[in-house]
Amino acid sequence: MSAVCAACLRRSHLVACLAPRIAGLLDRPRRRPATLLALEENELIARVAGSGGAAAARFLQTFDARSARRRLVAARIDAVCCHEESYPAGLGALDDPPPVLYIAGGADRLRAMTAGPVATIVGTRRASPYALEVAYQLGRDVAAAGVTVVSGLALGIDAAAHRGALAGGGKALAVLGSGADVVSPRSNLRLYELVRERGVICSELPPGQRAFRWSFPARNRIMAGLGAITVVVEAADPSGSLITAAFAADIGREVGAVPGRVTARLAAGSNRLLRDGASVIRDADDVLDALFGARERHVAPSDRGPAKVSEASAEPAAEGPGRAPGLPTRPAGRAAEPLEPRLRSVLQSVEAGAGPAEIARDGGLSAADVRAALGRLELLGLVRRDVLGMYERTARR
Repeated sequence: MSAVCAACLRRSHLVACLAPRIAGLLDRPRRRPATLLALEENELIARVAGSGGAAAARFLQTFDARSARRRLVAARIDAVCCHEESYPAGLGALDDPPPVLYIAGGADRLRAMTAGPVATIVGTRRASPYALEVAYQLGRDVAAAGVTVVSGLALGIDAAAHRGALAGGGKALAVLGSGADVVSPRSNLRLYELVRERGVICSELPPGQRAFRWSFPARNRIMAGLGAITVVVEAADPSGSLITAAFAADIGREVGAVPGRVTARLAAGSNRLLRDGASVIRDADDVLDALFGARERHVAPSDRGPAKVSEASAEPAAEGPGRAPGLPTRPAGRAAEPLEPRLRSVLQSVEAGAGPAEIARDGGLSAADVRAALGRLELLGLVRRDVLGMYERTARR
């Protein structure tokens, strides 16, 4: 049975008891509940409960920690409180660290995953294909280098980063806005099961607790606290991902962002972070440089081709000779061969937004030559066709 202390259990269950009233108080999306969750129990009740204060006070008086621990066993959920050695040290920098973390996947696994380098990767739920590919490749390559990948298991960027981490044979840590045993959204059920089986899913809310709108920005502070760096792949402005970045900046952690098209609304928030001084993240090497110093760890070139963000992609990578003890890296692939001049010219035209007809005209090529070059670049994983049949540059370098 969990050794989590009774006082911390009571506090976390009080927050769950007051959750609907907190939702009424924080009725606007993306409000940061940090100062609220830092209040002492009686202050929290007075601030939130209103006419329900007497009921909340009775809840505190009648709370049975032993029953709460038995429910954890029944739900197959571990718990660690802020007084335990296994509680993640990074959360201590928060003004309002969660008193308890409820864990699906095991407290020992959480301790191991947060003892080393941790990177938080976040972004919009309605991501562009480009951003999904970047998130997947970042998750895969960073995890294969031995870094734990933290995200929120939401649709879009979060899910892509976690699928990448699993595909890289690495460590995925998901932080939920609901109880750790509650799958949200249901469409991510298979991914939830994979992360629970191979990594860790955690929450500050007790098992069975549904998510509220306020609990998502609340969980964002946990993701920021766990990561030594927070990377925003793609985010509108405003965005919940920017809240995660703001929490990270507040506690002195590194913040990075992936450059997006300046005309793309979905990238307005992440581009603003870059304007305001966030680190430019182009690939996993940039993340590793931020974590360990320039070129201390290097991600080997990949010959896997363009990423496909699917459940089937989330298979662990085989152990290989490139994974050295104490310094895990991705197994080395073939060194990328330099492109012949014609292919390089066509690729540069695609990057500039040119279509096949423009490429042929500007490069003095026949239509057949352009089709052959584009086909070769597609096989190399350097370009792809979008839903309209137009060619675009992939995120692979």
